[in-house]
Amino acid sequence: MVYLKHEQHLSYERLSQTLREVCGVELTEGGASAIIERAGQLAAAPAAAIRGAVTQSQIIQSDETSARVSGANWWPWVFRSVAGVYHTIAPTRSAAVIAEIMGESRAEVWVSDCFSAQLKAPTTEFQLCLAHQLRALQRVLDADPQCAWAAAMQQLFRTAIHLHRRFDKAEPELTLTGYVRRAMQMEAQLDDLLARRVRYGAAQHLRERFLRHREKLLAFLHYPGVPATNNASEQALRGSVIHRKVTNGFRSAWGARAYAALQSVMATARHKGAPVFETLVNLMGSPVLHYLGPSDP
Repeated sequence: MVYLKHEQHLSYERLSQTLREVCGVELTEGGASAIIERAGQLAAAPAAAIRGAVTQSQIIQSDETSARVSGANWWPWVFRSVAGVYHTIAPTRSAAVIAEIMGESRAEVWVSDCFSAQLKAPTTEFQLCLAHQLRALQRVLDADPQCAWAAAMQQLFRTAIHLHRRFDKAEPELTLTGYVRRAMQMEAQLDDLLARRVRYGAAQHLRERFLRHREKLLAFLHYPGVPATNNASEQALRGSVIHRKVTNGFRSAWGARAYAALQSVMATARHKGAPVFETLVNLMGSPVLHYLGPSDP
């Protein structure tokens, strides 16, 4: 039931139809809802453990999207690290959500987009998602193909990402000395590009953003394990986006909480390479079925 509802994103109506036509099981939408509610309660404790592990991590990636809960706008958030993937759904998109999730914990590097709430996260360093910046630069080039500044900045980011990939792996292709030298060259090139003046309005606006967040652009070059993009967080929220489009949101707050807890368990299992269905079976336990002997009707 949980696998079909939250992993395959079936609505309650389609879930009942599938059970009836494929499995020969008659179950009302209310009955299906009760099962999901109980499953969400079982997932609460494991989800809390995942939250604790993620918030203690040195490198945390985070992102958020929108959802409808009881007809109101809420926001699914994801917090991801090597320890797991924690989902929550809150009625606000403010930094208060991050503060509540993190508590007294503090990351070493926080990877996110430029959203103001994310930039208030408790961390030593920030890394802005360069995939977002590359797309913003491409929009400038689409409007003004002759903008040499945007093209050079885009090439710099791509070169920096490639450099990081060559070094940040089990068998680096570069020596530490060679990598540090190239990283310093990247930093110097960035400063040189930011010192240039640009005339096109969109490029000028982007240059001002980069100047404002200068130290957040190439932090990944100096911290092993820090990604240059926040793509993993966006991918972790893809299921929430699909669920929103298929089901049009949640009918109640408990439904949103159950989804977040179950999604934390399933996403962490996927993150660690464990089978999602088997993880759900282990979470809920194998059912105890009454044996129908010869004397049973």
